[in-house]
Amino acid sequence: MVQDEGSCRRHFSMWMDCGLCREWYEMVGLGRQFNLDRDETILGNGECIDGIYFVISGVLRLISFDSEGHEAILLYVTHGNLIGDSAFFNRMPVYAMFSAVENSSLCFFSRRTIESVIIPDKPNLLQNMLEYMAYKVGVLLHHQCEMVSVSVLGKVSRMIYDIAKYENFKSRFQTKITQQEMATALGLHRATFSKAVGKLKNLGILDWNGHQMIEVKDYTSLSMYSEDVFAL
Repeated sequence: MVQDEGSCRRHFSMWMDCGLCREWYEMVGLGRQFNLDRDETILGNGECIDGIYFVISGVLRLISFDSEGHEAILLYVTHGNLIGDSAFFNRMPVYAMFSAVENSSLCFFSRRTIESVIIPDKPNLLQNMLEYMAYKVGVLLHHQCEMVSVSVLGKVSRMIYDIAKYENFKSRFQTKITQQEMATALGLHRATFSKAVGKLKNLGILDWNGHQMIEVKDYTSLSMYSEDVFAL
């Protein structure tokens, strides 16, 4: 699992890179495959996980809630990555939930499969999982810094750039999430988020018609603003 693009923040985007655990595709025949429709959820009821999930296709968001029901979006897990790996090993109840951003396909590996096949017979997968877990620590730490970043334009540009990367840097694409969700993920009021988008539009960097369709006119400038002041 090697990353080589841009700054430290680039490495730890909350919209995670695809295929960090691509080696696990070779094991899907040993797991239970199932589908999640858009906005369908798994976990989050205080249950302990007795296995690990692999995202075959799609994107899932990790959501946590406070006692009053306010939500915090912690990260987005794209295809070719694992979920539930940390909870599998720490054996703690899971109260955060995963919700499908789009129709997604997953594979569940039971504890028995992991302990009797993957760990003893597939050391490369075990090493990959350990690297991936360490990577997610970086994602969550950097997201915490993102929440207190003083540069609203920088954090909004980062979010849009990361989603554009998932879309293979197309000049025009439909986003998987709304402006409101992006604002929530970044800890911003919707009006504050919209103001930053308006500035990017006025600078000629992008166009956004309000229906989740974005046209990026200047990726060089978007990348430059995404490297703006970061709270580390």
